[in-house]
Amino acid sequence: MPIAYKPLFLLEAEDFSLLEIKALDVQSDDPAQLYFWFQFDKASHHLEKLEFVSMSENGTEQQREFRQGQLAFNHRSGTYTAQAATSPRAELQVKPTDSVPAELDEAIQRYFVAG
Repeated sequence: MPIAYKPLFLLEAEDFSLLEIKALDVQSDDPAQLYFWFQFDKASHHLEKLEFVSMSENGTEQQREFRQGQLAFNHRSGTYTAQAATSPRAELQVKPTDSVPAELDEAIQRYFVAG
């Protein structure tokens, strides 16, 4: 049975997407059980759950820190800097969340079925 979720943020780079979702079928007061950030590799269709550390907001810019890297974004664009020293900073475009690409949705569904 497919998981019901609401996409909250979708950011696209050339090679990958970052997506935050809220699980709708989960009955919990624990944010870690409701909210998930994923990085989706467009070439391999590999989905990685990002390990959330903290968040902040400075005017119109939001920041998220994960064990895997840092994300900063506003309503139009953003940047993601991976923890790996060899990874360059990626420029991101904020996309509408009303339609998640099919291959990304399929990867999310596989993640929750396997989990």
